[in-house]
Amino acid sequence: MTISTNPPGEAERPFVRPDMSGICVTVTGATGFVGRHLCRRIVECGGRVRALVRPQSDRRVLDDCPVDFAVADLLTGSGVAEAVSDADVVMHLAAAVRAGSPAGFRAANTVATGVLAGVLATSGAPPRLVVCSSLAASGPVLEQGRARREEDPPCPVSSYGASKLAGEREARRLAGQVPTVIVRPPIVYGPGDVAFVPHLATTARSRVAVRPGPAARVYSVLYVDDLCDALIAAGLRGRTAGPDEPHSGVYHLCDGVEYTLADLVRTAGAVLGCGRPLVLPVPSGVVRAAGVVSEAVGRLRGEVPVFNRDKAREAVAGSWTASSDRAYREFGFRARVGLEDGLREAFKEMHHG
Repeated sequence: MTISTNPPGEAERPFVRPDMSGICVTVTGATGFVGRHLCRRIVECGGRVRALVRPQSDRRVLDDCPVDFAVADLLTGSGVAEAVSDADVVMHLAAAVRAGSPAGFRAANTVATGVLAGVLATSGAPPRLVVCSSLAASGPVLEQGRARREEDPPCPVSSYGASKLAGEREARRLAGQVPTVIVRPPIVYGPGDVAFVPHLATTARSRVAVRPGPAARVYSVLYVDDLCDALIAAGLRGRTAGPDEPHSGVYHLCDGVEYTLADLVRTAGAVLGCGRPLVLPVPSGVVRAAGVVSEAVGRLRGEVPVFNRDKAREAVAGSWTASSDRAYREFGFRARVGLEDGLREAFKEMHHG
């Protein structure tokens, strides 16, 4: 594990949870993994939440959180103006992490973001818009040993990443009218995660991990509550994007540590009491082929599997790390939950479930 340092000349300072009393926040994607945590975090900070949901959204996941619901369609714009009518901040989390085609990603991650920004631009006094993008929009590191920074040119390698970057650009196009902040988290995990955490648990219990590419490849991760704190801080204090400044108003996030795959699975194994797993290297061509096969099987079943060609492209692309120095300098963000503690909480909920 490689531990990042504070920005040069910066002393460590605690992250202070903001007082959101009297602040109304509209959250898109409110019933999703991150959205549920964010709604609760905003309420804990004293804010009021309006959850923008689709007619088919499962509202029961927010039964324990006092939110108002607003039904809207981010593709047509129907109901969006009403959902954001008195919001001070709009947190845009709605997205597709899996889709059957690039067009599916484009609709959910690009078109929907443009529609939302367009509706906000028609408001007399638009709220601040926080777009929760992804490190996938940046792409893997440009050179080994140097974490991604916001000013680096983005080079997404997957349809998902390309659609998220295009969504950022849709929002930036209207940033002169709508004060906009863009946040790019890495792998996010925590209680309720249905992808990374279960996969890590299964791998740790099998005691065999498959590693695509070199052993030196590293990853950034972030516990979901730390992401929520960063989104709130970005919404209140982050610098906004400029329409013609490609990396302005953009923030990368991480927990301050760079992990190899072996670090991740061994930490999971230690938390679960499974011992140290064996880590086996697998050629990139095999990983790509596995993505094709997995996707073909999923198509026969009428579903999009968690591992598919798009994820295979990301898996073999290189290291996925980012520096959160800008977020630290500009709104004081520092992650507070380490990997071991975060996985312990996530696995605990899995056992209870």
